[in-house]
Amino acid sequence: MKTMDEKKQEVKYDVESFDVLTEAVRALVNRFPGLAEGEKIAFATLRENGGMAMYPGDGAVVDEERRSVTGRVRQVCRYPFVVLVRGGGMNEDSRASAKERLDCLGRWLAGQPVRLSEQVYRLEEYPPLSGERRFLDFSVQAPAYLYERDEHHVETWAVALAARYENIYQK
Repeated sequence: MKTMDEKKQEVKYDVESFDVLTEAVRALVNRFPGLAEGEKIAFATLRENGGMAMYPGDGAVVDEERRSVTGRVRQVCRYPFVVLVRGGGMNEDSRASAKERLDCLGRWLAGQPVRLSEQVYRLEEYPPLSGERRFLDFSVQAPAYLYERDEHHVETWAVALAARYENIYQK
């Protein structure tokens, strides 16, 4: 029999939803109004000298799960991911700009208003997901920070984010 501490330490993943969430989050971050015309946030691919990319975390973690006697299961899950910005020859202004851009992305995903080029934008609603899944909210897990600087002075800035979603299914 497992103790309460052992049960708390078990991490359960929503493996079936990982691909669904990955595609939905990829599409959503690419709707960010802070992207330049034609600019995209790539998936798990970051050029050596610059660009933007989104990397999913280890998996969609089940934070809560409730089962009814009829076999209906309701899960609240967390999909962690990071968005990176990389650039070479960055100066103080370009570093501040990279950090602010990533922080704006996080605030925008969380539904907060963001000011970009003298215009205010707010994400009013999250896109639908397949099945009985739906986004609940997004949060910034860590504000943007310098992730790494290589020997050629190419810097990578990161923001850690998480999508919380509900998943309902019949067992």
